[in-house]
Amino acid sequence: MKKIFLLFILCFSINGYSDASNYEVGDVFESKKRTTSVVLYKFKADLLMLLKNIHQQHKSKSRHDLSPHTGSFRYLEPRYKYDLQKGDKIILLDRLKEQEGEVFQVALVPKRKAKYLKNPYYFVLSGSFNQLVFVEHLNE
Repeated sequence: MKKIFLLFILCFSINGYSDASNYEVGDVFESKKRTTSVVLYKFKADLLMLLKNIHQQHKSKSRHDLSPHTGSFRYLEPRYKYDLQKGDKIILLDRLKEQEGEVFQVALVPKRKAKYLKNPYYFVLSGSFNQLVFVEHLNE
């Protein structure tokens, strides 16, 4: 029974790791849930600064070692980010390899049109795609 259980866990872990790197430019993902933690950033610098702060926070040994510059996050105005809503779609446009992780430039196709969404181009981490549903792959 233990062998079957271990084999089952091994299959799921291999499947999870293999799906993580299969994102390609042209893939379309849709948010099917009302609340997701997928956040789109208007500027790549804001996303990279957030990643850098998180990385530095994990590097520190304890919270007492944090200086005000490494442990605090810069406030990001709501107009510079967008929380993905149910029914919104994103199209992967470009893959950017960064030190902190894999970042994609995406085009947002919102379910509801809004005046504040003038620029449809955003940046997002590839790690948050596991909360989205793959819809299709666009051919160039």
